[in-house]
Amino acid sequence: MYNVLFREGCIGRMRLKNRIVMAPMGNLADVDGGFSKRQIDYYAERAKGGAGLIVTGSLLLTSKFGGSFAGVFEGMQHVGRLTELAESVHRYGAKLALQFNLGGGRCGGNISASEVPTVANPEVLCRALTKEEIHFLVEQIGRSAALAQKAGADAILLHAYAGYLLDQFQSSEWNHRTDEYGGSLENRMRLTTELIQSIKKSCGRNYPVIVKFSVDHSTETGRKLPEGLEMCRMLEEAGADAIQVDTGSFQTRWNRCIPTVYDSDGYSLDMTEQVKQQVTIPVLGQNRLSQPELAAKAVEEGRFDFLVLGHALLADPEWPKKVKAGQIQEIRPCIGCNSCLLSVNSGKYYYCAVNPWLSHEKDPDYRLASAEVPKKILVIGGGPAGMTAAQTAAKAGHLVSLWEKSSELGGNMIAAGAPSFKGDVKRYVCYMQEQTMKSSIRVELNRKATVDAVAQGGYDRVIVATGARSKRLPVEGADRPHVMLSLEVLSGQRSIEGRVVVVGGGLVGCEVACSAAETASQVTILEFLPDILMTGEEARNNEIALRSLLKQRNLEVICGAGVTKITEDRIFYKKDGKVNEIPCDTVILATGFDSDNELAAELPEVGILVTTIGDATFPRKIGTSVREGLFAVLDME
Repeated sequence: MYNVLFREGCIGRMRLKNRIVMAPMGNLADVDGGFSKRQIDYYAERAKGGAGLIVTGSLLLTSKFGGSFAGVFEGMQHVGRLTELAESVHRYGAKLALQFNLGGGRCGGNISASEVPTVANPEVLCRALTKEEIHFLVEQIGRSAALAQKAGADAILLHAYAGYLLDQFQSSEWNHRTDEYGGSLENRMRLTTELIQSIKKSCGRNYPVIVKFSVDHSTETGRKLPEGLEMCRMLEEAGADAIQVDTGSFQTRWNRCIPTVYDSDGYSLDMTEQVKQQVTIPVLGQNRLSQPELAAKAVEEGRFDFLVLGHALLADPEWPKKVKAGQIQEIRPCIGCNSCLLSVNSGKYYYCAVNPWLSHEKDPDYRLASAEVPKKILVIGGGPAGMTAAQTAAKAGHLVSLWEKSSELGGNMIAAGAPSFKGDVKRYVCYMQEQTMKSSIRVELNRKATVDAVAQGGYDRVIVATGARSKRLPVEGADRPHVMLSLEVLSGQRSIEGRVVVVGGGLVGCEVACSAAETASQVTILEFLPDILMTGEEARNNEIALRSLLKQRNLEVICGAGVTKITEDRIFYKKDGKVNEIPCDTVILATGFDSDNELAAELPEVGILVTTIGDATFPRKIGTSVREGLFAVLDME
């Protein structure tokens, strides 16, 4: 079924061992913008995992104009480390492409094709690049490409998408120039054409150039598909050897470029198929194609030629190897949370909620050693923290028991993955359940832990991962039968219909409201703060996608509203000093969580050594629970 993904393929004269490409993502660069040892290890791990082509994160051609991207490749000082990277990737039979980027332009600085507003502050206009500066960039990409070729890079990928600087030249929305670089489509494409030709001139006409291009901006004012298809034909004529099809734009539809858990699988397939019909060069497809059957079918049907995987390879760098071996159930799924994107945009190393080894591929502090003297370990709680701790301890050779008070492993992740639009999380729950049940862990479901029961077990170490429970809003009427908790609703314990009011507009409140809208006749969110999604830090593209989902489902959102009372058929709230009421049949409370940590406090009182992890410490996200589950074992004395 999946053999089509492992057929050899060519991009220009570059022959690849399979059809799987690692998408360009992020940077872990040294302070001068060159490749760091951590970065080399990160890419090498994905090559070792079986990807046929590794594409680096964005590399600026020059530091002359500043910019927000960490990587730079402009001179001899960067060559040695690139050589080491190329050798590390080639060792596993993969090829290496560098992604060259002119910069963010209006998206991350104050220069652009024209005097257009910056994204950060629309009242501030960008400075238009001069023709001399444009010519400098064209010459510089040739110099950088020649250095990259000599250092061992097999190809160049040109960053021409999502409304960043080069795409600003390509787009009439931002390019208002009156010289030869503006006006007609041919003129707006002139810079892209000259960049491709400069690479070919410096490296030879057979040196592969891939262009990552937004064929449709998915906005009212941006590029539409017909123009995008014409531009694809122009890219082929200019000498591009392949096109990586992108959609969306940074400013308003970033989730179409970097997808989220809220976006549907394979949503760009129709566009890649249309591009495929317009050009003869290979087409690279991306965007939520991590389900092997979907990806293989799309290649088999000719909808694209090469599969581009991004976050799937962050979550599990061995995705290609496992698919080739038919070990689909062994793939650690990405949950679409974009913690990875949030981390790099916050100036941190790449972080993955489900793969704590990301950015620490060769870090000795993250290596699990076999236990010289196996310990008898009890893990209390079968959520993400507890299952991670139990699996890690079992792999180290310890004798592990896991007690879960309910009839199913997963903890609050079960509720988190229950909505129809949270399939990524549901897949991860199933993965963790299977990994736990097939291990040497002695799992006891429906087993509630007590101090006496734990004390009688004679354990060397007890890890408490008892999670968190929903808060009950302290207002009159909050205990009425039609008032439900968010976890009860998400986990399917209570059915929803009629008129619904969700109290709380954080992440959980917004998700439970979207879920309730599938069966309810009317849904309203009441949020005390000035806006929704203010109580936690989410990746910008996830917030864009979730707000879009709220709008699609016609939910009413009332902010600055403090609930005062709940009656049999109404909820009362105060806003701007005035008391208002909403008729309702159901009220759902999404007002936060409290740690379930009473047992963790009681056990040390009887002399039991305890490590408390995850939401039992204080409520946070899945990624924190997974990481603490790992550390609970790695740091065990």
